[in-house]
Amino acid sequence: MDIIEKKIKYKKDMPFEAQLCKISKQLPHRHTTELELVYCLKGSIHLIAADQDYLLTPGQIHSIDFYDIHYLNGSEENLTLIFHLDLSKLPEWEELNYVYYACESNHCFPYQKPAMDKVKDIILALSYIYFTGNSGETDCNMVVRNLADLLLQYFNWFNYENQDEYMNRDLYDRFTRILEYINKNYQKKITVSQLANREHMDRNYFSQFISKTVFSSFSNMVNYIRCYNAETLLLKTDKPISEISFECGFSDPKYFYSAFKALWHMTPTEDRERYALQYAEANAEKNSSTILSDNAAADKIKDYITFWHLRKCLQI
Repeated sequence: MDIIEKKIKYKKDMPFEAQLCKISKQLPHRHTTELELVYCLKGSIHLIAADQDYLLTPGQIHSIDFYDIHYLNGSEENLTLIFHLDLSKLPEWEELNYVYYACESNHCFPYQKPAMDKVKDIILALSYIYFTGNSGETDCNMVVRNLADLLLQYFNWFNYENQDEYMNRDLYDRFTRILEYINKNYQKKITVSQLANREHMDRNYFSQFISKTVFSSFSNMVNYIRCYNAETLLLKTDKPISEISFECGFSDPKYFYSAFKALWHMTPTEDRERYALQYAEANAEKNSSTILSDNAAADKIKDYITFWHLRKCLQI
């Protein structure tokens, strides 16, 4: 498969981009520096990205991390806002290289809901500015900064299972350091003792720390990162699965199969086949995605913003 490294064209050096689309079938692709936010305004959208498989309905939003190979399939009457935030334009880009986001309507704790509403407000407003080309006196960079801060504070994987808006910065930094180390060394043997020593922690306390994160255990954490990188080789190369297994740090292909199926809910072969089928179907289907013109998109977004705020007023 020719997985597309999709380049985003930005206007006037803006650190964000928006498209209002009617999607049928999308070619599998990924972005190198952009966090993608998929906002379903009408109809439904089936989203596949890494181990995630979701159906988004009107009003729901879902984030896709950069480097996630993904695609969308839409219902006949869907209207979908695709918003890209260029993380490389942010001052903390080096740190964000090892941050995973989970801004998901399908998995949103009560403490996250006010922040989710703010995220929707911001991307709707920025999209309207993008389509009209008129920022007026709005400092878009400051608004983007606010959006990035909201996503980092409320929707990063460190807080994913904590169900608490308080983010202990020391623990968050530890979590990020561990993720960075595993991402850089997943092809090698990695042990709990290694990481505990690096963090100057007791081995048992280190294991307890990981057990309270989204990964639940150290082995799950290592396996996820190995499988995540293995999927890139599965989809971008024709390498045998056994070769991919060893290349990504698994000592035996059986362990790779077992870990991948536990995390992706399918075998590596099945994952490769579903993307190949999507690629073939999307290639065969002409005009599978329609991007509305800026003027048409601005009118639609203006109407949706009115509807969105009226709905919020009725809920007060």
